[in-house]
Amino acid sequence: MGSRGLLHIYRDQAAGVVQTVQPTQPADQSTTSAVIEVSSSNTAKSALPTCMGTAGGASLASHCNTISLLTNTNGGFTTVSKISDPNVVLNEQFCPARTYAIAAGEELASSVQGTNAAEIQSQCEAFGPVMKDYAVSLSLKRRDAVLRDVSSFILTTGIAPQQAAGTAKICLSVGYRTDNMDVAIGSALLLSALGEQVYGELMGHHLSQGFGATQRRDLALEWYDQGLSALEAGQPAVFAPGQPERAVLLRMATNALGGEGVAGTMNAPVQPVSALPTLTITE
Repeated sequence: MGSRGLLHIYRDQAAGVVQTVQPTQPADQSTTSAVIEVSSSNTAKSALPTCMGTAGGASLASHCNTISLLTNTNGGFTTVSKISDPNVVLNEQFCPARTYAIAAGEELASSVQGTNAAEIQSQCEAFGPVMKDYAVSLSLKRRDAVLRDVSSFILTTGIAPQQAAGTAKICLSVGYRTDNMDVAIGSALLLSALGEQVYGELMGHHLSQGFGATQRRDLALEWYDQGLSALEAGQPAVFAPGQPERAVLLRMATNALGGEGVAGTMNAPVQPVSALPTLTITE
């Protein structure tokens, strides 16, 4: 299965699936083949019951269509001088960030040689199962703990950081375009762990609005702070770079959302709640 077979191996390893290879000799002794027996180390675990089904969460694409209509009805985006509802501001800025991420990934994908759009989407869809546990942990752990876990995972892949970052940007685009939140969040987590901290803003949005994650505004503030602090430290803006007051607007909105502001939440205790593809990019 070529590279797709490798993706399946990455996925299985990340899921705790043990693969054993046993050589067998055919009757005519002329060739050698291999039988792969796959067993899961998780089969003994009892599954938790759920009454919510498995259809997934709300559609971010549909949500952003609604936000776009509301923004147009209100005469445009909220400005620094007219903030009244921080949640409105965060929604208004989340959706353009999604649009910019889609466009940037599509542009980067055009430089991938020997792979068409359908194949890229297929590879990125395999990204979701590999990163699902890390996407889930976003709703349960503090930012630094999540980033440590993702960084440790990156070290096991053997993929060069530049290639991992390029692949993550392409798959971030695919995840948002196809409304696959595991792929989108997993890609953004990789980029943040690889040092592109401005992408922390996306995790803040997912947690504050509850798309692909449990709504945890206490945890969202740490991710917003990472993204905004990176911008303030000089990292290039990747979302709406032509909107100069955007960072100030987001900082004001997150401060209002957190009551005491982002800085006041850093030491607050968190309350509990009830394998990778790689695409060769040519410059």
